Order: sequence, then structure tokens, then C-alpha cells
Amino acid sequence: MEWEDLANNPLLINNYDLLKKIGILEYIEKIKVDNRNQEDLIFEAYNIFLKESVDELVAYIIKCLSDKFIPSDLVFILNEGISINKLKTYAYHNMNSCIISLDIDSLEPYEKFFRKYTGTTSFTLFEYEISNQNLIKPLEVFNPEIIVPIKGLSGLYGMILFGPKILAEEYNKQEIDYIDKLMKFTSVGIQNNIHYEHSVKDSKTGLYNHNFFVSRTNEELARCRRNKQSFSLIVMDIDNFKSFNDRYGHLAGDEVILCLADRLKHTLREGDILSRFGGEEFTVLLPETERKEAYTTAERLRTEVEKMEVFYNDITLKITISLGVSTYDWVENLTEKTMIERADEALYKSKKRGRNQTTAFQSGLLHKAKKANKKS
Repeated sequence: MEWEDLANNPLLINNYDLLKKIGILEYIEKIKVDNRNQEDLIFEAYNIFLKESVDELVAYIIKCLSDKFIPSDLVFILNEGISINKLKTYAYHNMNSCIISLDIDSLEPYEKFFRKYTGTTSFTLFEYEISNQNLIKPLEVFNPEIIVPIKGLSGLYGMILFGPKILAEEYNKQEIDYIDKLMKFTSVGIQNNIHYEHSVKDSKTGLYNHNFFVSRTNEELARCRRNKQSFSLIVMDIDNFKSFNDRYGHLAGDEVILCLADRLKHTLREGDILSRFGGEEFTVLLPETERKEAYTTAERLRTEVEKMEVFYNDITLKITISLGVSTYDWVENLTEKTMIERADEALYKSKKRGRNQTTAFQSGLLHKAKKANKKS
């Protein structure tokens, strides 16, 4: 029976004053409000699980919270991965994004506290239990009232600090209960995103890994077969990298790889797929790109890397790369493996000709005859 039907029942109408006096009607109204809140929370949880990145997820959480109350400060401190210990912060003042400097290198010192207190906790208790000013002081600048852990199978993924509400009222029991439940869903959402990122990205550089690259290349092959379009691949590696490591050490080599990954990423278009093939070798998928344009892109990458300087231990390090390009133009029935082999073959020619150059794979006369025949 629905409440609307019950409200029109003559027995309820005749006994309205009695039911109101003993608190039954107030209790029913509270249940109705609680049910609406639970429905809202389920809807919010559903939308949290649909978010495809941590950035999207955090933006959605901000919207959810602002519909309920506005903290003066809100800070998300999240680990960027599973196997790496690198923190990323999202900070908001009066729900407006702001840039902060956070003097924290790792979440590990806080794990013991959150093994004991698994939910939303007052910052006063957190401060008392931690009792180490070096761990507390970097967080105090945000004037937090409550702190919430983001926990998962691999431990502590992050924590969220809530400053006082703008209206200067303390968080009531219902609000803390809402935060606690919403953040549990948020924890799962963040874990899902982190695990997905970990499954498709290289842990050292943050670039896509080879498996993801192969998957996207096969998708592009299928699309170009259907639409009779072209795309290209670039395979590249660092020239004489073994000698470089022998001379400067593997830590210097790691620093060069990180800087190279960043330079390549910022030189390519947004839709291009850059991946770390392994070691010092990188690959690029260029959707909807003919051979000439792909060659131009590869040359742009090569010259950008040639200009790059890496500062390590008071030494300025420089490297060059060699590149090979292959292009799919729908005439030949190529596979992803053949595309990579052709780009590798072109890369080998770049090495053989002296390094620090680009070579595009050229198809033979049979391919050109087939292409001319299909056009006619």
C-alpha cells in the first residue's frame, strides 16, 4: 500500500490528532525522507561507477556534496597507482578548484591509523592517535574537521579532508552518515579506475602498455577495413641506449626514459596512442593518418627529442632516437603483427643508415598494382 492511499484512509483521518500526538506521523515522515535519501545515494553510487577516470569521479563527488552542504575546504589526496608511490591532490576552497602545495611523500605512515578506524573520523582523534607533528602539520593548513580514508585490497589508496562547513555549523549525524556511505562508494570507484589504469598503462612512464596498444591497433584495423581508410604506426627507440646506461648508469637511463615519454606525449595529437613497447622502445598509433603525414609526425618527434636536454646529477644529458613508420591503406589484408613488423623493419633501416632518422616502410610493386587496379 502506498502512503497516498493510506493518508486517505478514514481510520487515519479520524485518529489524526492521536497519531500526531504520539509521534507516529512524524516517524512516518522521517521514514519517507530516509527512503528518498537512500534512493538518491543509490543513484549517486550508480553514477560513480560509470565514471571513466578519477578526474571525472572527483568532479561528480564535488557536485553530490554541494547539493547537501559546502565545506570551506575539501582536499583529496590519492595515490596515482598500485605499484607506484606518487601522490596526486585535488583541492577545493568553497567548492572552487585551487592549487596547493602538499608536503607529503607517501600515505604509508597513515595506514596503521586507518586499519583501526576504517570510516569517517574526526580530525581531532586522527591528530591524537598519529601524535607525530611531521605527519599532522602538512594537513593542518586545511583546517580539517573530519577525515575519510579511501581503502581497498592493496591498502590505503588515499584520504579526503573536510574543512568546516561554510555556514559554520558542525557536521550533524545525518551528514556524517551520508559522507561515510558516499565515500565507501567513492573508494570502490577510485579503486576500479586505478586498477583499470594499472592494467593498460606502464607503471614507470604512465604511458599505455603494449597490450593496450595491440588492442587499439586491432580496433583501428577493423575500422579502416570497413571504411577503406588509412592509419599509421611509428616504432622508435633510443640510439645507443646500452652504451648510455653503461656510461651514466641505469638511474640516469630511467630519468631519460621519463623525460622522453613526457616530451613525446606533449608533441603528439590528443587522439594518438603512445605506448611503451618495452625498455627504451616506444610505439605510436596514428588514427586516420596517411604515410606522408605519419612521416612528418615522426620527424617532428625526432627533432623534438634531439633538442631535449635532461639534467641529472649536475650533468646535461642528450639523446637521439631512430624511427620506423608503417601505414595501412586497406588494399592489403594486413594484421597488427605485420604492421608492427613493417615499422620495425623501417626502424632497422634507420639504424643501419646512421641513426637519428626516420624511415617509412615502402610497399612493393605488387601492392601498388593492386591499389591501382582497385581504383580503376
